[in-house]
Amino acid sequence: MASTLVSGHVIDERTSTGLRYLERKANSDTLTVFFHGLGLDATDYLGYLRRHDSHSIALNLRGYEPDGADGLPPVRLAAHIRMAAAFVEEVSRENADKKVLLVGFSLGADLILQLAEHWQSRGLAAPPIHAAVLLDPNVNQSTMTISRLFAEADPHDPVPAFKRLVNLAPDKDGFRSLCHYLAKVAPKDFGQLSQLSRDMITYWGPTGYDQFGTRLHNVTQVADHVRLVLSAAYREHLPAMDAAVRRCGDGDRISVELTQLDHFDLIGEETLARELAPFTG
Repeated sequence: MASTLVSGHVIDERTSTGLRYLERKANSDTLTVFFHGLGLDATDYLGYLRRHDSHSIALNLRGYEPDGADGLPPVRLAAHIRMAAAFVEEVSRENADKKVLLVGFSLGADLILQLAEHWQSRGLAAPPIHAAVLLDPNVNQSTMTISRLFAEADPHDPVPAFKRLVNLAPDKDGFRSLCHYLAKVAPKDFGQLSQLSRDMITYWGPTGYDQFGTRLHNVTQVADHVRLVLSAAYREHLPAMDAAVRRCGDGDRISVELTQLDHFDLIGEETLARELAPFTG
């Protein structure tokens, strides 16, 4: 276990249920668990952990640790879900006096959808979840630009896919965001990204929004509060997303905010602080 002292507070690196994570302990009545996006890792949430005096955990999916996967064979989506579910169940038991908040960005938001599905479809008792905050979850394959590129790439030579991704940048800000993203992704084991991308493409249908409405409904069955926070690119999807949610009878149970932010800006420390404040107190 490694520890870092930040402004008088310790952020520990720990391992539980086979997963490594960063934890900032605090005397708060909530415990926030963060799930990262495709190819990213727990360090994306360090800004929030450093500046906010609340009990928070940023989880690394297996094979996505910042220092590499040590030759681990590609982990399938089903295994990620089982490990993440076991992790949430364990930390919830260990912190039974705290309200648990799940926060997921992009693929991490999809993981929250799948955790709810895991608990619901198997008739398992989900741990008590106070709130689930989903930042840019996918709705169908039309929102899976990066996953589609990585799924189609040669697992042994991802550079052409990286170049294609950068060429999709709409402007200088988008170019900067994608370059920053690729700087984090490039050192990782691309075999892991390739496998998970293919599995996620299989999970989502090509078009339509009812699959999203149904999966979000599962989250309302395990969490007391559900919030969607969307980047500006989701404006074109929002009417159909809203209609799908209403068909599932959840129109009044889910709060939604469409921001003017870029996709990756949703995990900025200030944005996270604003969006989580109603739940963390």
